[in-house]
Amino acid sequence: MKKISRRQFLQVSATATAGALLAACGGTATQAPTTQEPVAEATKAAPPTATPKAVDTPTPVPDQKWPRESVARNRTLALSYSSIGGVGIGNCYATGFTHQSGDAAQMEPMFFYAALNDKTYPWLADSYEYNADATEMTVFVRKGAKWNDGTPFTAKDIAFTYNYLIKHADAGIRDGFEVKSRCKSIEAVDDYTVKFTLNEPDYRFHFSMCSARFDKAVYLIPEHIFKDVDTPLEFMGWDPGAHPEWPVYSGPYKLTRTEENFRQFDLLYSWWAYEVGLIDHMPWPERITNILYPSDEVGAQLLINNEIDAALDMRPSIIKPVLEQAPHIISHTGHEAPYGYVDWWPISMYFNCLEKPYDNPDVRWAVCHAVNQQTLVDVGYEGAGKVTAWPFPDYPGITKYYAGAKSITDKYDVLASDQAKVEELMTKAGYSKNAEGFWADADGTALNADVYAPVPLFGDIGPVTVELLRQAGFNANHLTPPDVWTLLGNGTALLHFFGHGGSVDDPYVTMDYYHSKWQKPTGEDCGNNRPRWANPEYDAAVEEMSRTSPSDTAKMQELFNKAMEIWLRELPEVPLVQWFHRLAMNTTYWTEWPNQDNPYNSAFWHITFPITLWNLKPTQ
Repeated sequence: MKKISRRQFLQVSATATAGALLAACGGTATQAPTTQEPVAEATKAAPPTATPKAVDTPTPVPDQKWPRESVARNRTLALSYSSIGGVGIGNCYATGFTHQSGDAAQMEPMFFYAALNDKTYPWLADSYEYNADATEMTVFVRKGAKWNDGTPFTAKDIAFTYNYLIKHADAGIRDGFEVKSRCKSIEAVDDYTVKFTLNEPDYRFHFSMCSARFDKAVYLIPEHIFKDVDTPLEFMGWDPGAHPEWPVYSGPYKLTRTEENFRQFDLLYSWWAYEVGLIDHMPWPERITNILYPSDEVGAQLLINNEIDAALDMRPSIIKPVLEQAPHIISHTGHEAPYGYVDWWPISMYFNCLEKPYDNPDVRWAVCHAVNQQTLVDVGYEGAGKVTAWPFPDYPGITKYYAGAKSITDKYDVLASDQAKVEELMTKAGYSKNAEGFWADADGTALNADVYAPVPLFGDIGPVTVELLRQAGFNANHLTPPDVWTLLGNGTALLHFFGHGGSVDDPYVTMDYYHSKWQKPTGEDCGNNRPRWANPEYDAAVEEMSRTSPSDTAKMQELFNKAMEIWLRELPEVPLVQWFHRLAMNTTYWTEWPNQDNPYNSAFWHITFPITLWNLKPTQ
C-alpha cells in the first residue's frame, strides 16, 4: 500500500454531506514467532564418517533494560484517541487522569466483563458470594497476584481501596459517593477474603462495583503506596527520579513517558498472571503509544500509512472510503456496513428540564415529534446505523423487557415524527409562530432550540437534527463552540447530544441515573443525571428495582414498566440512535483484533483493554 497524502485522501473520501443533508431532510494460546537466520551453504562437504565435535554455545540472554530502549515498530502498538490526560499523571485518582489513553493496560480489576460476548473473566479475584438477602457479599482473592513492584496483592488492598474512596468521597474522588452510599463497611477477613457489608439488599454489587466493563470500574490501589497520600486528587503518582517504582499497578505494562498529547507504556519483564498460569503467554506488544487523535481525515491517513494501528471511532462517511481503498484496514464487520458494533452508548438529545421552555413535558414531546430518527440514520449515517426508542443499548439482557412494555411504547411513541402533534403540543403550551415562522412566546421571541452537538462525534447527525427542527418551526442551530464540553456539563446547553454509559446486562443502572439523588442544579456539572430531571414515583420504582434480583424477571418487568411509563410520559430526553463504534484497525503489524466473528472485546480505550492485549498477535 503506497502512502497517500491528506489531499489525496480527502479527494477520495470527500464527504459533501452538508448539501445532501438539507436536500434529504427537506424531503488460546499463541506461540512466539521465530526468526531463523539463513544457513550458509558449505563450501566443502564433510566426510561421511566425520563426527562433529560438540561445542557448548550458551544461549545469549538479552539485557532487560528498563525502561525499554528502542522498540521496533512491529512490536509497538500505536493508538490514537481523543483524550491523553494530564502530563505527568500516574495516579488513577488524580484530577485529569483517564484510563482511556492506554492506562488501562496497567490496571486490573477483580473481574473483567466483556459485553459483546457476555463473558466474565475472574482476575484479581477468583469468585464471590452473597448471603441469603444480599446484604453481604464476600470476594475471594486470587492467590499469587502481585503489584508490579513485587508486593503481594491481598484482600487488604481491596478493603483499603473502598474505605479510601469513602474517606475521600466528599472531595469528589471517582466512585467515592457511590461506594459510600452502598457500603456499610468493608473489611479484609484474611489475605484472601474481603467482606462487603451493604446498606441494603444489593444483588448487583459484584457487577457494578467489582467488575470492569467498558469505562466503568473501581480503580484498585496499593495500600503500601496510598496509605500516606492524604490528597488523592492532587497526588500525581509520577516521579521517575525520586520514585522510579511509580506508578504501581498490577498489570503487565507501566507508564514510561508522559508528555502533552503523547503517552507511552512499556511491557514489564514479569507479570504475576503469567507466573501463576492464569494466562499462558506475556502480551506481544512490547510498547504501547497513544497520540492525541487529530481528526477523522488525518486519523484515516495515519492508519492507511501504517503510522498507527487503531484510532477513535470514525463516521460512516470517513471509514467507508478508508476500507475501500486500504485492504489492510478492517472494521468490526470487515469491509461491510455498518462497519462496527452496537456500543453501550445510545445517543439522545437531552433537555435541561430545569429551564424554560424545556421544563414543560409538552414542549419536550413537541421537539420529539419534530425529529425523524430514521432520517438521521439514512442521511447522517448513510444508512449504516440503527434508530432507538430507548435510552439503553440493544443488548439481550435489556431488550428482553421491551416486548412486555409494548403497550407503553404504543402509547408513547418516540419514533413518531408528526408535525400535527408538534402544532398541537406547542399551542397547548402557549406558544405560537412569529413572523419568521418560529415558535415564540407572547412577545414574539423565538424559543432557544440551539443544539450543542460536539464535532466530530455528532457532526453527521447534528446538522440533520437541526434541519428537521427548523422545518418544524424551532429556531435551531448546530453549535460547537470551543467550550462545548463545559456547556454540556453545566446545563447552559439547553439541548445537547450525548450518550449513556450505564446498563449492559439489565436496565437498572441506566434507570438509576434519573433518580433524584443525582439531580444537580444548572451551573453544576450534571453528573449521571444529564437532563436534571426528577420524579418521586419514578424514584420509588427504581429503588425497589435496586433491591430486586435481576434473576426475578417477573418483578423486574413489573418495575421496568412502571418506571419507564413515567419516564416516557415526561420524556427527559429524545432517544435518537444506537451508537456504533466504527473502529478502523490496521492489520499490517497486528492481527486477531476483536470482530463480529470473535467479539471478545470492545474499543481499546475501555478499561477492558487488557483483554485485547491478551489476544493480539504480531504478523511478523
